[in-house]
Parts: sequence; C-alpha cells; structure tokens
Amino acid sequence: MREYTFYDLYFEERKHPNGGIQAVMEFDNGHKISVVGGLGTYGDGIKTFEVWRSIDDNVKGYLTKEEVSELMEELQKVPKGTPFNQFGYGSNSNNLI
Repeated sequence: MREYTFYDLYFEERKHPNGGIQAVMEFDNGHKISVVGGLGTYGDGIKTFEVWRSIDDNVKGYLTKEEVSELMEELQKVPKGTPFNQFGYGSNSNNLI
C-alpha cells in the first residue's frame, strides 16, 4: 500500500470568509485529515499549516510540511475499524475545519 505525504494533498481555495487553502484526504482505513492555511488559521498556508485528524479530533497548528507528512503517515497506519474519536465523528463527518 502506498503511503501518502503532504505532497500528495490537493489544495483548493478554502470556503471561508477569510479565504486561505484547504486539502482533505480520506485514507483506505476510513480516517480523514484536513489541512488548512491562511488568514484565521494556525498556519500561513505556505510554510506552516493547521491539521485536523479524525482519529483524535484535535487541531494542531503551525506544522511544517514534514510534520504534516508525519501525522498523515501515523493516521494511515491506524487499523481499519478503529473508532474515529471520543466524540463519535465518523467518515461521514462534516466537522472539518
């Protein structure tokens, strides 16, 4: 199985009044990651980024591209069927940043 990294993310203009960029990826195990950057986020969208992952539902900010890749690699190793997080959000969650 191929491991995805930051460089596999497809960023689009963020649908938010402050603008910015966002990429969302769902992995084979059903877990998702959302990566954003720009005004009003914890990252500039160029060198630093804000990340939300379905496994822990925590936002992490000011991460480098390499740190985002590390979080993506961790998330891809989570076994399929592992609960999404204590709040019960699942693969149909619209609770992305």
